[in-house]
Amino acid sequence: MASIQKPLFLQLRFKTNLYFMKKLYTFLFLLLVGIPVSSFAQSPSDSIRTYVVQALNIMKNHSINKQKVDWEKLYATTLEAAKDAKTIRDTHPAINKALEGLKDNHSRLYPAEVIKAYKEMGGAEASGQKLPMPTGTIVDGKYALITVPGFSAITNEDQLAFVDSIQHVIRKLDAQNPKGWIIDLRQNQGGNLEPTIAGLMPILGEGKSVGWADGDNKITYANYKNGMIIGLTDSTEHFIKSPYTLKKQGQPVAVLVSGRTSSSGEMAAISFRGRKHTKIIGTPTQGLTTSNAPRELSDGAWLNLTDARAADRHGKVYGGKLTPDIELTITENASANSYLYFNAAIKHIDKPKK
Repeated sequence: MASIQKPLFLQLRFKTNLYFMKKLYTFLFLLLVGIPVSSFAQSPSDSIRTYVVQALNIMKNHSINKQKVDWEKLYATTLEAAKDAKTIRDTHPAINKALEGLKDNHSRLYPAEVIKAYKEMGGAEASGQKLPMPTGTIVDGKYALITVPGFSAITNEDQLAFVDSIQHVIRKLDAQNPKGWIIDLRQNQGGNLEPTIAGLMPILGEGKSVGWADGDNKITYANYKNGMIIGLTDSTEHFIKSPYTLKKQGQPVAVLVSGRTSSSGEMAAISFRGRKHTKIIGTPTQGLTTSNAPRELSDGAWLNLTDARAADRHGKVYGGKLTPDIELTITENASANSYLYFNAAIKHIDKPKK
């Protein structure tokens, strides 16, 4: 059957009415959901909007402060801030602003080009700096001192080298039969926690050490037994294929910290808290006792999100500054300060307390 052709003026009237009906329905919908009509008209393209929402969803699901955030407001303000973005890269300032809104003082977005450089060249070449390595010496002929710097690297090769270097120092010092151990974290400003923990496991001992409390306050611990760590990352097993074992187990330990000790440096100190015959000595740390986990976005950027607070082996949850067991009053004199630190450390090792 042939279709009936409507007069032109009827076709125009029908299309015009349909247009206004759609506009009316859109307006009513926006009123119902509480989204300003003006922001809808200026919203980002679908791909850009999807990218921003992806980042916000990760924050909402995993942030340690997810229970404290007004998510409806954060979504709205972030999408509004990204409305003029022409590319995904243009949305990064808006996403970084959203990360600031989480108020964890630790989360950060790393652009794809930065991550690519680290993956291809390794941390040292990408940053133009040589990766720091731990050092060790015997103090007064009987106290083993290990200085562990901050360390940050992506490649397994670099991380393995750091683990091996710590255990090499421990092996060398242990051969001299020390009375106790001094772990110097005063200049450790963070980076990768896993290689540091793996390297120090001979002194930390078996069992659980540091833990992480997520946004729902559920604590997951790192456990060490028979040369294997469970609970850090899926790739941790290869860190300590041939772990070193101290000749004497349970020796006293003094852990030195300062106001410069930060992030994974602080969590390395927390991993010793609660260990028998161990004291943390120094001044309150910087206050970043939280854990970041990188999550890759669609363009290859990493959303390094703070998703947990550090917990010690007794279940105490941190999140701010770490207060030492033995707190020192330091001066402007660096030499005098070193004397205070080492005097307190030696005093503890000589007469250790639980």
